[in-house]
Amino acid sequence: MKKSLIYLLLLLAVFNFSTFAQDEDDEIIKDNLEVILYGGLGLPSGDLSDWGGDSLAVGNGVDVGFDVGYFIKYNIVAGINFNYTNFAIDNPESVDVGNLTHRLYSPSLYLKYYLPTDGDFIPYLKGTIGLDYAKFTTSVDNPFGSRFRQLSYDPALSYSIGLGAFYYTFDFGGLYLEGNYHMSQTEDAKHTYNDGGVFGSNIAKIDLKLGVRILFSPEE
Repeated sequence: MKKSLIYLLLLLAVFNFSTFAQDEDDEIIKDNLEVILYGGLGLPSGDLSDWGGDSLAVGNGVDVGFDVGYFIKYNIVAGINFNYTNFAIDNPESVDVGNLTHRLYSPSLYLKYYLPTDGDFIPYLKGTIGLDYAKFTTSVDNPFGSRFRQLSYDPALSYSIGLGAFYYTFDFGGLYLEGNYHMSQTEDAKHTYNDGGVFGSNIAKIDLKLGVRILFSPEE
C-alpha cells in the first residue's frame, strides 16, 4: 500500500509541475486536445491468474476504452481515461457458469510524455492513477443452495506504467500501439453480498492496446 501511495503522490506532483511550470523556450503548442478510442487484450498476471481456483480461473480478456487529453506542453498531455476489461472464465472442470464473466471497470487520470522526433513515428511514455471497480464471478450460498453470481467490490486504488508509439496516417491523427502494466490494491476490497467478504488478492494485468488518435488544434 505504501508503494501505491508514493506512486500517487509522485504522479500528482508531476501533474502540478507540468501545469504551472511552463518553460519560455518550449515550442508552440500546435494541438489542444487528443481523443483516443481503442481496443485490445487484457492478460492476467501475478495473483490474478490464480484467482477463483480451477473452476473460476481468470482467463484472457478484451479491453475497450478511451482517452481524452489536454496538451500542457507541446509533448506533454494530461487527461482522463476509462478502460473496461471483460475477462473470460477458464474452467477446465467444465463448471456451468452460463454467460457470466469477470469484469473490471477502470477510470483514471493519465500523464503522457511524447519523445520529440522529426518524423511521423512518435514513441511515448505513459502513467496512470485511478480506481478499479471489480465485478467478478464467484460461488455464493443462499437459502436455495449454492449458485454463481457476479459480485461488485469496493473501488481500489489502481496505477499503471507503459509505453507506446503513435504513427501519423493523416494530418490530424493516426494509429497507435500501446502496452501497459496495470496494478490495483484490491486485496482488501469488500463486497456486501450476505455477510460480505474480501477480494483476497491484488489485481495485476498486462494491457495491449491498438487504437485511433485524433488531434484537435486551436482555431486560428
